Amino acid sequence: MTVNAELTPSPREDLDDSPLRALESKAVRGTYFVTISYGLALALRLVSSIVLSRLFAPELFGVLTLVSTIILGMYLFSHIGLQDSIIQDPRGDNLTFLNTAWTVQVVRGIALFLITIPLAWPVAHFYHDSRLLWVLPALGFGNAISGFTSTSLLSLARHLGVGKISALELLQQIVQFVVTLVWALYQPSLMALVAGRLISELVRTIASYFLMPELRPRFTWHTESLRALVKFGRWILIGTGLTFLAGQSDRLILAKLISFQLLGIYGIAFQISDVPRQIILQFCGRVGFPFIARFSARPRREYQDILLKYRKLVLALGGLMLILVICTGDLFITHVYDHRYHAAAWMIGILALGLWHTLLYSTTFPAILSLQKAHYNALGYFVYCVSLYIALPVGFHFLGMTGAVLAVAVADLPMYFVGLYSAYRERIRLFAQDAWLTLAFVVSLAAALALRWSLGFGSPFAGIPW
Repeated sequence: MTVNAELTPSPREDLDDSPLRALESKAVRGTYFVTISYGLALALRLVSSIVLSRLFAPELFGVLTLVSTIILGMYLFSHIGLQDSIIQDPRGDNLTFLNTAWTVQVVRGIALFLITIPLAWPVAHFYHDSRLLWVLPALGFGNAISGFTSTSLLSLARHLGVGKISALELLQQIVQFVVTLVWALYQPSLMALVAGRLISELVRTIASYFLMPELRPRFTWHTESLRALVKFGRWILIGTGLTFLAGQSDRLILAKLISFQLLGIYGIAFQISDVPRQIILQFCGRVGFPFIARFSARPRREYQDILLKYRKLVLALGGLMLILVICTGDLFITHVYDHRYHAAAWMIGILALGLWHTLLYSTTFPAILSLQKAHYNALGYFVYCVSLYIALPVGFHFLGMTGAVLAVAVADLPMYFVGLYSAYRERIRLFAQDAWLTLAFVVSLAAALALRWSLGFGSPFAGIPW
């Protein structure tokens, strides 16, 4: 891989079939890496969740869930899409452009950590828990550490270097589990969970400098590069801020309405049900978006055909995974997890069923983003946010925790229609494919539920506390 030293846009690939075949081959290899690495990561995550659930009380996971949500919110509210900018900008291989992005990344990480220090007191007061006074700044320090991550990760993302990125993240996950486990065997406290996060983040940052040794980032403040990053990232910033308000606010709201113990149980249910979506997002972010962005200059009909071809395969795989989670998630909880977490069983089927439309728009917006139309993404998350803030309190008021889980499952449905509309405006027709795939998903799910019933396991929705 070469890195241009001049600050000039590199030409796009020729629009003949040869680059398409080359990129298809690279995308296929990337897909294999995502599948294998995420499969290993998923297995490790499940083992970690099962083992640690026997060492830690649900309450501690509830506190960690709340603090992690706040940290994520701060991250997203300052996110200007540096990686997306590097992927789609013709100057993405330029050293000055990369180093400017790295400088912004470092400054942002340190600033986020410093903000958590004064923020800890009002958060602890609002949630009536003094532990938040130290847990929030401690986890916030992870932002300062990750801010120094090498530009190699940005460059690898641009060039579909999925294998190295996946290996690094798997290493981080292993370190986090081992550190947390060893610490918990000595003292199963919040400090064990925090230490695992921080040490694994430090290992990831150090290891990133060995992925592409030729890239040695240094502080650079190039006005033209900064202007390009901000111009592309302004809608990303709005969109990711709304992403947090829509996709993470359920934890913030529920932390005020329910106990930390029940919040920890809900977090486990969400984690298991969310596996198919996370796999699809991994593919779309690491393979799909970089791949499809290379063809955004082609005629729109040809671009649509390329998108539909690969989107169909991704959604078919995602649908099968959702059916598996819906039909087996409750059994997995009750037979594998500690009895303190069995109340999560009925939540999994509802949350997983609500992910089908989520998969549909999750494979739409990366294509729209590759056309540099990031404002549609922001609009979609704004509608999602409004929907959630209405549905969650209403659902909880009338049906308690059941209503809250139902609200979380359906609140993002309006975002699908925004994605469909944005694709239509950009002359990309997806509705016919969505309709056929939805019909296939419903029929397949019905068959799977009938098989489960015939085997004597009943319905996964039977335990819902109405």
